[in-house]
Amino acid sequence: MRTTTVFFFLCLALLLTACGNEPPQEQGQQQSVDSPDITKISNEKLISQQPSNKAKDILSDYEEITAIKSVNTKDSLFIAVEVEHHERFTMSQLEKKYKKEMKKHFKDMKIEFSTDKKIVLELEKLEQKIHHNDISKKEMEKKFKQIAKLAKEQT
Repeated sequence: MRTTTVFFFLCLALLLTACGNEPPQEQGQQQSVDSPDITKISNEKLISQQPSNKAKDILSDYEEITAIKSVNTKDSLFIAVEVEHHERFTMSQLEKKYKKEMKKHFKDMKIEFSTDKKIVLELEKLEQKIHHNDISKKEMEKKFKQIAKLAKEQT
């Protein structure tokens, strides 16, 4: 009796430790912590999104960034990033650092930068519309201005 009980608990412990190697991932949570959530966008009919894609490449080098969303018009670039939760204590310093880096690389463009989750979501929607050709140039610029206005209201 005692041998079977010990054997049962040993098998149970082995089963539980073997199945619990990875923490459970919630729906929508990114798979890798090492690389931020980046979607490269391009559309030949609209304004070239090369500056946006370049900004994403530059910002992806920072470990604390978990997601980057960016859209540009011919003279403006809007970037929104999500940072790791424990980095939020130094958010203002990080935002200044990222904005300075972007101004260094895009001297001829007006840079709008945000770490607000709502702006990240709005830019993601706009990126998807651009990627799927679901938006005209005029609509894109209008939506871009609305997002910029929304970002200024919330600060």
